[in-house]
Amino acid sequence: MTTSKVLCVYVYIVVAANDGPMPQTREHLLLAKQVGIQHILVYINKADLVDNELLELVEIEMRELITDFGFDGDAVPMISGSALKAMEGDETEFGAPSIRKLLDAIDNFVPPIVRDLQSPFLMPIDNAFTVPGRGTVVVGTIKRGAMKRNDEADLMGFGYNIKTTLSDIQIFKKSVPEALAGDNVGVLLRGMKMRSVETGMLLTASKSCELSNHYRAEIYFLTRGEGGRRKPVRSNYTQQMFSGTWNIACRIDLGNYNDLDPSVHMMMPGEHGSVYLTLLEGMVMTRGQPFTIRENSTTVATGVITDTLPSAD
Repeated sequence: MTTSKVLCVYVYIVVAANDGPMPQTREHLLLAKQVGIQHILVYINKADLVDNELLELVEIEMRELITDFGFDGDAVPMISGSALKAMEGDETEFGAPSIRKLLDAIDNFVPPIVRDLQSPFLMPIDNAFTVPGRGTVVVGTIKRGAMKRNDEADLMGFGYNIKTTLSDIQIFKKSVPEALAGDNVGVLLRGMKMRSVETGMLLTASKSCELSNHYRAEIYFLTRGEGGRRKPVRSNYTQQMFSGTWNIACRIDLGNYNDLDPSVHMMMPGEHGSVYLTLLEGMVMTRGQPFTIRENSTTVATGVITDTLPSAD
């Protein structure tokens, strides 16, 4: 899986021509779907070990499997080759040219990243530490916007909204006056105590975001074959929600509110639907933000936020 500084851009799946799609292939496609990947490529390895008929069969299987997970299987580039032959410098069809063909497919199939530089800045906190004599530094990748030295900011999350100022910004240990979306930065916060910072909080432009513990979302419950639950889910289903760099206890309600179908009292594994999420503490979530729900060590659901609602008591 290949990432940029700001988001995961694409994934290329490697499948052996003599084995075809394996259980881990489904797991990787499910993971790609959960984290919001939109572009997939396939490299069919060990193509020199099978005949053309089997190679075509593997390609058909992969296109069907990719389509089953909601991607456009017909449009996905499929490159056949042999990684071993490429490493040996073989210039036949399945050798080094197949790797060059894969790189060309990445360049042509994956569109350029468009970063949002106009919106107020927002940065999820990945880490924090104290610099003796200077103060607390938070580390993360700017998700959107541009931050400048001495900008006013809010540190938000887990029910807290703390006012602060960006005293200094560093990229690769060099102080800079400004950082843009996609940059991985360390930010020195004025007057901030280390105990006030938690991984998963957001550093946002002052007054640009609001905390809430109540959201509407579209959700999909994984089937048992995808590693999900066996039993249906009912309202007041409470488990741990994971999104970005944080996790928190969350209650899922199905048909208890005015604009949801009152006849929906449960959802079966494999079903999609609209739900309300009530978090234990207020967090900042934006429209389209993906999340997953885990029950013990099992991922049981994945979804996206569709609306922010006033906080619930």
